[in-house]
Formats: sequence, structure tokens, C-alpha cells
Amino acid sequence: MKTVSKESFLGLQRFTKFYVSKWYLPLVLILGLVFILLPNTLRDNPFMIGDESFYHLRIAQNVLDEGYVNYDGLSFSGRNNFMELGLSYIIAGVSYITKLSIESSAKYLFALLGVISLFLGYLILKHFDAKEGLFTLPVIFLSPPFIYLFSVVNKVAIPISLSLLAIYLLLKKRYYLSALPLLAIPFFNYAFTIFILISFLIIWLYIKKRKVVILILLILLLGWIFSLDGNNFKIISDFGSELGVSIFGIFILLFGVSVFWKKQEFPHLYFLVLLLFIASIKIRWIIFILIIPFSFLVTLNLSYLIKMKWESGLIKDLTVLLLICGLLFSGVSSANFLSEEGPDKELFDALSNIPIGSVVLSHQFNGYWINYAGMKTVIGPFTNIDNYDERKEDVKQLFESRDLSLVKSILDKYNVDYILITPDMRNGFIWSDDEEGVLFLLKYSAEDFERFYDKDLDSYKDVEIWKYNKK
Repeated sequence: MKTVSKESFLGLQRFTKFYVSKWYLPLVLILGLVFILLPNTLRDNPFMIGDESFYHLRIAQNVLDEGYVNYDGLSFSGRNNFMELGLSYIIAGVSYITKLSIESSAKYLFALLGVISLFLGYLILKHFDAKEGLFTLPVIFLSPPFIYLFSVVNKVAIPISLSLLAIYLLLKKRYYLSALPLLAIPFFNYAFTIFILISFLIIWLYIKKRKVVILILLILLLGWIFSLDGNNFKIISDFGSELGVSIFGIFILLFGVSVFWKKQEFPHLYFLVLLLFIASIKIRWIIFILIIPFSFLVTLNLSYLIKMKWESGLIKDLTVLLLICGLLFSGVSSANFLSEEGPDKELFDALSNIPIGSVVLSHQFNGYWINYAGMKTVIGPFTNIDNYDERKEDVKQLFESRDLSLVKSILDKYNVDYILITPDMRNGFIWSDDEEGVLFLLKYSAEDFERFYDKDLDSYKDVEIWKYNKK
């Protein structure tokens, strides 16, 4: 095996010195901000990305208009607000102070949170004098979860930032101050609060050397996680996930397993990444926590890869360059993928024709957008309401049925005014044929259903709205 060349060593040395130079932090923060803003910059319509984003934006607007919100008059045609409202109040507060729109306030708030989180990450790594570990920050802001976390309105971004602030204050031995951000987390995310409490319990048990208890607790936790309803989350971004980890990062991590495991270095960190990776398959938001230790290990492995002896310096340089470009590609492709996410302008153009306050029936995943446009829904993404199962079964029967009397009875039961049909619903999401189920009745029962909106009357590729003529 050949030794590392003098040129490679000097290059690595200069690269390491750059970590602690005065230009490193500003460059990281600027590039991080660029990647946060990239998805919305590339977007070809003015609407925010995602679906749940529109719930938080709508409630924030209600807070700004009414001052306090404890009842949602649109979801399921009215329900008590059981979700955490901290995020909506913060967005409304930013809008009130800056006089910006709710949408702009949310966009700039999340961009600021991303920059603050990177800065806190820098301070934490600097506290441990982790010079090479500081390269973790670029790996993080190039990761799809980071880009999603701070470019799409969600209720995990603020708890992540508060947790990083608490960790930094704990490292500085500001114990009382560190309690403040931790106490604020429940206002933004109940599930994240439980995660933090369990994490502190596990850390305390580890300090007390209760390893058997920790193992039993982890087994029970994983068992509970995989007992949850719902589809498994695609955790690798390059395989079609909007916020999974990079396949190139996994390659780098697997390389390090054989190296660091033999040396018994960072075994607990590898174990933590494995646990979070498994948990992320079922609980999607855990990916935002996974990316922190994952990126740190990727950085250490990449650094070791650069330092290690190779037979060919050229192959080594090409391999390292390929992996770094792969990480960059994952970030850019994720930003581009997010920019193309729904909703599109056509959907809101269609909804703008419906009178405000009307009851609209559609697939439940369109619920957030229907409510944002000012209409009531029969069913939406929320599941923890009293008659959710009944509603879900009724809507399923209606979509599948050609029985006019049954369809009309369900429409009357929920006081439906309009039926919204999107191209996805026609193309396999619900139906696969133009006359399947209730589509047959909409087409041939002119006395009961009136085509209210269709951009192209000769095409079924656009959003359609049908008016139900009640009797």
C-alpha cells in the first residue's frame, strides 16, 4: 500500500484549517440559507409546498384575525382544535410584527430557524473542539430532511431548534436557562415532547449503568412503533422519498462500519443511528433527528477515507469526489423534487369558483387545501375525531357506488354541496376507469349532478367540480 502523498496531506491540512477560519461559518450559513430557499425559488406557482402546511397557515390567519382559536369551523365541517397551536401563533406573531402576509412570514421564519439551527450546531461542535466534525454542517444542509424541515411549514422545525438551544445551554452549564426551551416544546409538538422525555430517561439509565433496562425499553419502543397503523416511510431520498437520507451517505456510513467497528470507535453512535433509522420507517418525523448523528458519522467516515492509504491516488480522489458530488446531487435533486410538489395553481383556481363556506366532498388528502380555500370538508387527514371511521366508510361507499339512492343519502347526510375530483383521484388513487363507481352517476345523472367547473370539458386530465342539486 502506498502512503498518502505530500500533496494530498497538504490539501487535507489546508482544508482542515479552513474549518476554523473566519470565513467558514458565514459561508456555511449562506449556503444553508440558499438550499432552504431553493425549493420555493424553483417553484412555478405562488403557493407553499405540501398539504399540512396549509392547515398551520390557515389557523395562523385565524389567530391574526380573531386573536384566539379553539374551534376549527372548516375541517370535517367543524371540530374542536386538538392540535398544538404554538406554530400558528408564532407565524401570526411574525406576520403582525412585520406586516407581511402569513405565507411570507412562515417562509422567512423557517429560513431563519434553519440558519439558527446551523449556527447552534456550529457552537455545539466547536464546544467539543471537533474541527473535522465541523464539516458535518455542509453534510446536514445538503441532506433532503434538512431542506424539507426548513422550506416546508411543519411542526417539527421549532422543536428541533429549541432542542439544539437546550443542548448548547446544557454544555455551557446554564441548567436553569436550558429548561426554558425544553418547556416550550409541548406548545409546538406533543409527540416530540414524549421523544425528548424518553431520551432523557434513556440517558439517565445509561449514566446509572442500567443497560439491561435500556435494552428492554428499546425493544418495547420498537415493538410499539411497528404496531402503529400506516404505510412504511421510504427512507432513502434517491429512491423516491422527498425527505429520506442520501444513498451516498449510506454508502459512506457502511464503509465506516467496517473501519470504526474494528477500532471500537463510536459504537453507541452507530447503534443510535440504526435505532433512529428503524424508527423512521414507521414515524416519518424521526428522520429529522436521525440526520444529525447520521451526518456526523458520514463526516468522520469521509475524513478517514481522505486520510487512509490507497494504492492509487487517482482512484482515491475520484472516489471521494464521486461521494461528495453524490451528497450534493441528493440535496439539489431534493430541492427540485420539493419545488414540484402540490398543490398546483389549477386546484386553487378551481376552488375559487366555489362559494365560501360550502361543503366539499373529495379525497381526504385534499382536505387541507379545501379548508385553506375557505370551504368545509366531509373528511380530511385528521383521524382522531369521534365519527372518523363512519365518515371514512361512508365516503368509500359513495365513491365506489353506482346506486343513486345510496349516493344521495350519503351526500344529504353530510350536507354536501360540491364534489371535487382531481386527476390523481381518476388515475388510480380512487378510480381507474372514467365510468367507475360514482363517476358513472356524475356523468349520466344530469338531474342530480351538474358539471360546475372543468377547465377542458373534453378532457378528464384537469380538476373537476360537480354541483349536487339537492331536493
